[in-house]
Amino acid sequence: MKKKITTFFLILITTVGFSQNFLSWKYEDRYFSFSVGTGTTTYFGELNTNNSLSFNISQISFGVEARVLNHFGARLEASSFNISGNDNNAPDSSFQKQRNLSFESKNYHFQLHVIYYFKPYSGDYYKRGIFNPYLFTGVGYLNFNPIGVVRGKRYSLREAKTEGVSYKKWITTLPIGLGSKFKINDFFNINLEVSYHFTFTDYLDDVSQNYATELPNSTAELLSDRKNEVGVINQEFYDQIQSGASRGNPDNNDHFLQINLKVEFFLPATIFSKK
Repeated sequence: MKKKITTFFLILITTVGFSQNFLSWKYEDRYFSFSVGTGTTTYFGELNTNNSLSFNISQISFGVEARVLNHFGARLEASSFNISGNDNNAPDSSFQKQRNLSFESKNYHFQLHVIYYFKPYSGDYYKRGIFNPYLFTGVGYLNFNPIGVVRGKRYSLREAKTEGVSYKKWITTLPIGLGSKFKINDFFNINLEVSYHFTFTDYLDDVSQNYATELPNSTAELLSDRKNEVGVINQEFYDQIQSGASRGNPDNNDHFLQINLKVEFFLPATIFSKK
Protein backbone atom coordinates (compact mmCIF):
# COMPACT_ATOMS: atom_id res chain seq x y z
CA MET A 1 0.00 0.00 0.00
CA LYS A 2 2.82 2.37 0.95
CA LYS A 3 4.51 1.63 -2.37
CA LYS A 4 1.28 2.48 -4.26
CA ILE A 5 0.90 5.79 -2.41
CA THR A 6 4.52 6.72 -3.14
CA THR A 7 4.01 5.89 -6.83
CA PHE A 8 0.81 7.98 -6.92
CA PHE A 9 2.55 11.05 -5.49
CA LEU A 10 5.47 10.67 -7.91
CA ILE A 11 3.05 10.60 -10.82
CA LEU A 12 1.15 13.59 -9.42
CA ILE A 13 4.33 15.66 -8.94
CA THR A 14 5.56 14.76 -12.44
CA THR A 15 2.19 15.72 -13.96
CA VAL A 16 2.11 19.07 -12.14
CA GLY A 17 5.69 19.83 -13.16
CA PHE A 18 4.97 18.97 -16.77
CA SER A 19 1.85 21.15 -16.75
CA GLN A 20 3.76 24.10 -15.33
CA ASN A 21 6.51 23.70 -17.92
CA PHE A 22 3.97 23.43 -20.70
CA LEU A 23 2.10 26.55 -19.60
CA SER A 24 5.37 28.45 -19.24
CA TRP A 25 6.39 27.29 -22.71
CA LYS A 26 3.02 28.27 -24.07
CA TYR A 27 2.51 31.64 -22.43
CA GLU A 28 6.04 32.99 -22.17
CA ASP A 29 6.01 35.83 -24.66
CA ARG A 30 7.39 35.11 -28.16
CA TYR A 31 9.08 37.60 -30.42
CA PHE A 32 10.24 35.31 -33.24
CA SER A 33 8.22 33.41 -35.82
CA PHE A 34 8.89 31.13 -38.77
CA SER A 35 6.82 31.11 -41.97
CA VAL A 36 6.50 29.00 -45.09
CA GLY A 37 4.42 30.03 -48.06
CA THR A 38 3.60 29.74 -51.72
CA GLY A 39 1.94 31.87 -54.37
CA THR A 40 2.12 33.43 -57.82
CA THR A 41 4.67 35.64 -59.58
CA THR A 42 3.97 37.89 -62.57
CA TYR A 43 6.87 39.37 -64.50
CA PHE A 44 6.54 42.72 -66.30
CA GLY A 45 8.85 43.35 -69.25
CA GLU A 46 9.24 43.21 -73.03
CA LEU A 47 7.85 39.67 -73.31
CA ASN A 48 4.64 40.39 -71.39
CA THR A 49 3.11 42.78 -73.89
CA ASN A 50 -0.37 42.75 -72.37
CA ASN A 51 0.86 43.05 -68.77
CA SER A 52 -1.34 40.06 -68.01
CA LEU A 53 -1.26 38.55 -64.51
CA SER A 54 -0.07 35.02 -63.87
CA PHE A 55 -2.16 32.84 -61.57
CA ASN A 56 0.13 29.80 -61.69
CA ILE A 57 1.45 28.63 -58.32
CA SER A 58 5.15 29.01 -59.05
CA GLN A 59 7.00 29.88 -55.85
CA ILE A 60 7.90 28.78 -52.34
CA SER A 61 9.27 30.93 -49.53
CA PHE A 62 10.75 30.54 -46.04
CA GLY A 63 11.16 33.34 -43.54
CA VAL A 64 12.11 34.23 -39.97
CA GLU A 65 10.48 37.30 -38.46
CA ALA A 66 11.21 39.23 -35.25
CA ARG A 67 9.02 41.74 -33.43
CA VAL A 68 11.37 44.68 -32.74
CA LEU A 69 9.24 47.60 -31.52
CA ASN A 70 5.62 48.33 -30.76
CA HIS A 71 4.72 48.86 -34.43
CA PHE A 72 7.80 47.44 -36.18
CA GLY A 73 9.29 44.09 -37.10
CA ALA A 74 12.10 42.70 -39.25
CA ARG A 75 12.12 39.65 -41.50
CA LEU A 76 14.69 37.57 -43.38
CA GLU A 77 13.23 35.59 -46.28
CA ALA A 78 14.50 33.19 -48.93
CA SER A 79 12.38 32.14 -51.89
CA SER A 80 12.43 30.38 -55.24
CA PHE A 81 10.05 31.28 -58.07
CA ASN A 82 9.52 30.82 -61.81
CA ILE A 83 8.67 33.44 -64.41
CA SER A 84 8.21 33.29 -68.18
CA GLY A 85 7.21 35.39 -71.18
CA ASN A 86 6.34 34.69 -74.80
CA ASP A 87 5.76 36.90 -77.83
CA ASN A 88 3.29 34.30 -79.02
CA ASN A 89 0.81 35.90 -76.60
CA ALA A 90 1.13 39.32 -78.27
CA PRO A 91 -1.62 40.71 -80.55
CA ASP A 92 -1.73 39.40 -84.14
CA SER A 93 0.37 41.30 -86.72
CA SER A 94 2.20 43.18 -83.94
CA PHE A 95 5.95 43.72 -83.86
CA GLN A 96 6.18 41.39 -80.86
CA LYS A 97 4.33 38.61 -82.67
CA GLN A 98 6.78 38.87 -85.55
CA ARG A 99 9.78 39.12 -83.17
CA ASN A 100 8.79 35.71 -81.72
CA LEU A 101 11.05 35.71 -78.64
CA SER A 102 10.39 33.79 -75.42
CA PHE A 103 12.06 32.85 -72.13
CA GLU A 104 11.57 31.03 -68.86
CA SER A 105 13.55 31.39 -65.67
CA LYS A 106 13.94 29.85 -62.21
CA ASN A 107 15.00 32.51 -59.74
CA TYR A 108 16.37 32.58 -56.19
CA HIS A 109 15.58 35.60 -54.04
CA PHE A 110 16.96 36.64 -50.63
CA GLN A 111 15.33 39.60 -48.85
CA LEU A 112 15.50 41.70 -45.70
CA HIS A 113 12.22 43.42 -44.80
CA VAL A 114 11.23 46.15 -42.39
CA ILE A 115 7.57 45.72 -41.39
CA TYR A 116 5.16 48.32 -40.06
CA TYR A 117 2.14 46.90 -38.20
CA PHE A 118 -0.98 49.05 -38.07
CA LYS A 119 -1.96 47.59 -34.71
CA PRO A 120 0.55 48.08 -31.85
CA TYR A 121 1.95 45.10 -29.98
CA SER A 122 0.78 45.11 -26.35
CA GLY A 123 2.63 41.98 -25.19
CA ASP A 124 1.42 38.39 -24.71
CA TYR A 125 1.53 37.09 -28.29
CA TYR A 126 -1.34 34.65 -27.64
CA LYS A 127 -3.67 37.58 -26.84
CA ARG A 128 -3.06 39.21 -30.24
CA GLY A 129 -6.03 40.28 -32.35
CA ILE A 130 -7.66 38.18 -35.03
CA PHE A 131 -6.64 40.60 -37.79
CA ASN A 132 -3.42 42.66 -38.10
CA PRO A 133 -2.64 44.50 -41.39
CA TYR A 134 0.89 45.67 -42.19
CA LEU A 135 3.16 47.31 -44.76
CA PHE A 136 6.71 46.28 -45.59
CA THR A 137 9.71 47.31 -47.65
CA GLY A 138 13.40 46.49 -47.74
CA VAL A 139 16.10 45.21 -50.05
CA GLY A 140 16.62 41.96 -51.94
CA TYR A 141 19.29 40.07 -53.85
CA LEU A 142 18.07 38.07 -56.86
CA ASN A 143 19.74 35.31 -58.88
CA PHE A 144 18.24 34.87 -62.37
CA ASN A 145 19.15 32.96 -65.53
CA PRO A 146 16.72 33.30 -68.48
CA ILE A 147 16.42 30.15 -70.60
CA GLY A 148 15.42 29.89 -74.25
CA VAL A 149 13.84 26.70 -75.61
CA VAL A 150 14.31 25.89 -79.31
CA ARG A 151 12.95 22.61 -80.69
CA GLY A 152 12.88 21.14 -77.18
CA LYS A 153 16.48 22.05 -76.33
CA ARG A 154 17.26 24.49 -73.51
CA TYR A 155 19.87 27.25 -73.77
CA SER A 156 21.15 29.83 -71.31
CA LEU A 157 20.33 33.16 -72.97
CA ARG A 158 22.72 35.07 -70.72
CA GLU A 159 25.65 32.87 -71.75
CA ALA A 160 24.68 33.12 -75.43
CA LYS A 161 24.90 36.96 -75.30
CA THR A 162 21.99 37.33 -77.71
CA GLU A 163 22.39 41.13 -77.86
CA GLY A 164 26.18 41.01 -77.84
CA VAL A 165 26.37 42.30 -74.25
CA SER A 166 27.07 40.75 -70.84
CA TYR A 167 24.87 41.19 -67.78
CA LYS A 168 25.13 40.01 -64.18
CA LYS A 169 23.23 37.01 -62.83
CA TRP A 170 22.88 38.63 -59.36
CA ILE A 171 20.98 41.91 -59.02
CA THR A 172 19.53 44.12 -56.29
CA THR A 173 15.77 44.43 -55.86
CA LEU A 174 13.58 46.83 -53.90
CA PRO A 175 10.35 45.24 -52.61
CA ILE A 176 7.30 47.09 -51.35
CA GLY A 177 4.15 45.36 -50.20
CA LEU A 178 1.17 45.04 -47.94
CA GLY A 179 -0.40 42.16 -46.11
CA SER A 180 -2.39 40.98 -43.16
CA LYS A 181 -2.04 38.34 -40.47
CA PHE A 182 -5.07 36.26 -39.52
CA LYS A 183 -4.92 34.44 -36.18
CA ILE A 184 -5.76 30.72 -36.39
CA ASN A 185 -4.90 29.77 -32.79
CA ASP A 186 -2.38 30.75 -30.10
CA PHE A 187 0.58 29.56 -32.16
CA PHE A 188 -0.38 29.99 -35.82
CA ASN A 189 -1.25 32.76 -38.27
CA ILE A 190 -2.29 32.68 -41.89
CA ASN A 191 -0.69 35.62 -43.75
CA LEU A 192 -1.80 37.04 -47.10
CA GLU A 193 0.67 39.35 -48.91
CA VAL A 194 0.91 41.28 -52.16
CA SER A 195 4.31 42.74 -53.09
CA TYR A 196 5.85 44.58 -56.04
CA HIS A 197 9.58 44.19 -56.71
CA PHE A 198 11.57 46.83 -58.53
CA THR A 199 14.79 45.57 -60.12
CA PHE A 200 17.93 47.20 -61.45
CA THR A 201 18.06 45.26 -64.69
CA ASP A 202 16.19 45.10 -67.99
CA TYR A 203 17.42 41.57 -68.65
CA LEU A 204 15.12 39.33 -66.60
CA ASP A 205 13.78 38.25 -70.01
CA ASP A 206 17.10 38.68 -71.93
CA VAL A 207 15.49 41.44 -74.07
CA SER A 208 16.51 45.08 -73.69
CA GLN A 209 18.40 46.88 -76.44
CA ASN A 210 19.22 46.07 -80.09
CA TYR A 211 19.88 43.09 -82.30
CA ALA A 212 23.63 42.48 -82.15
CA THR A 213 25.80 43.49 -85.11
CA GLU A 214 28.17 40.61 -84.30
CA LEU A 215 27.44 37.33 -82.55
CA PRO A 216 30.01 34.81 -81.32
CA ASN A 217 28.51 31.61 -82.79
CA SER A 218 25.56 29.98 -84.53
CA THR A 219 23.81 29.23 -81.21
CA ALA A 220 23.73 32.93 -80.36
CA GLU A 221 22.36 33.68 -83.83
CA LEU A 222 19.65 31.05 -83.40
CA LEU A 223 18.54 32.52 -80.06
CA SER A 224 18.87 36.21 -80.96
CA ASP A 225 16.64 36.39 -84.06
CA ARG A 226 13.71 33.97 -84.21
CA LYS A 227 11.46 35.71 -86.74
CA ASN A 228 11.94 32.99 -89.36
CA GLU A 229 10.44 30.36 -87.07
CA VAL A 230 7.00 31.91 -87.68
CA GLY A 231 7.56 33.20 -91.20
CA VAL A 232 6.22 36.54 -92.41
CA ILE A 233 3.38 37.72 -90.17
CA ASN A 234 3.82 41.42 -90.86
CA GLN A 235 6.12 42.32 -93.76
CA GLU A 236 6.99 45.76 -92.38
CA PHE A 237 8.09 44.41 -89.01
CA TYR A 238 9.77 41.40 -90.62
CA ASP A 239 11.99 43.74 -92.66
CA GLN A 240 12.73 45.89 -89.59
CA ILE A 241 14.12 42.96 -87.61
CA GLN A 242 17.78 42.92 -88.59
CA SER A 243 21.26 43.56 -87.23
CA GLY A 244 21.41 46.79 -85.18
CA ALA A 245 17.62 47.29 -85.06
CA SER A 246 15.69 47.75 -81.84
CA ARG A 247 14.98 44.49 -80.02
CA GLY A 248 13.53 45.90 -76.78
CA ASN A 249 13.09 49.07 -74.73
CA PRO A 250 16.14 49.86 -72.54
CA ASP A 251 14.36 52.81 -70.88
CA ASN A 252 12.25 50.56 -68.62
CA ASN A 253 13.66 47.95 -66.26
CA ASP A 254 11.88 44.64 -65.69
CA HIS A 255 9.86 44.14 -62.49
CA PHE A 256 7.65 41.47 -60.92
CA LEU A 257 4.57 41.16 -58.73
CA GLN A 258 4.00 38.44 -56.14
CA ILE A 259 0.91 37.25 -54.28
CA ASN A 260 1.71 34.98 -51.31
CA LEU A 261 -0.18 32.87 -48.80
CA LYS A 262 1.89 31.90 -45.76
CA VAL A 263 1.56 29.84 -42.60
CA GLU A 264 3.36 31.47 -39.65
CA PHE A 265 4.35 29.73 -36.38
CA PHE A 266 5.50 31.58 -33.25
CA LEU A 267 8.82 30.16 -32.02
CA PRO A 268 9.61 29.53 -28.32
CA ALA A 269 11.43 32.40 -26.64
CA THR A 270 14.55 30.26 -25.99
CA ILE A 271 14.89 29.05 -29.58
CA PHE A 272 17.96 31.20 -30.27
CA SER A 273 19.57 30.96 -26.83
CA LYS A 274 22.27 28.49 -25.76
CA LYS A 275 19.91 27.15 -23.12
